[in-house]
Amino acid sequence: MDKFVGYMNFTMKHFLNIIMAVLSCAVFAQVLFRFVFKLPLAWSEELAVYCLVWITFLGAAYALSLKAHIGVDFFVERFPTSMKKFFLILAAIASFSFYIILIVQGFDLVQQSLKQLSPVMRIPMGWIYSVIPISGFFLIINLIHLLAKDLKTGGKTA
Repeated sequence: MDKFVGYMNFTMKHFLNIIMAVLSCAVFAQVLFRFVFKLPLAWSEELAVYCLVWITFLGAAYALSLKAHIGVDFFVERFPTSMKKFFLILAAIASFSFYIILIVQGFDLVQQSLKQLSPVMRIPMGWIYSVIPISGFFLIINLIHLLAKDLKTGGKTA
């Protein structure tokens, strides 16, 4: 499972880099056309917003793989290992519940919005919203992988 999760996160990181490059180019083009050529582009702002949405949701899943999310472990570190494991499991259950909600409600949102087109680019909004259940799936995979590692080491993985 380590290899699969590592490959998944490696691929996600590079996909995020590509989306960030597209976002940067869209914003640069908008600034260039608006202020230099005095001909603002209609599509670039919309593309930038959609890229930002995808970066946010997929970035959350990637950040989880790096354990880069904010956590308050000041009190947890004061407990013995068995209690640390209990708190790890408790936090994982709460997170898992939220990620399931992301997947289920995100899938419903995608289904409801496939016929709605974006205002300028005219692409189905369901494609944009599909990042919600996709990121929920990646979050669950990373959560399970990190929980398994943390339970083996008593929460000492980086």
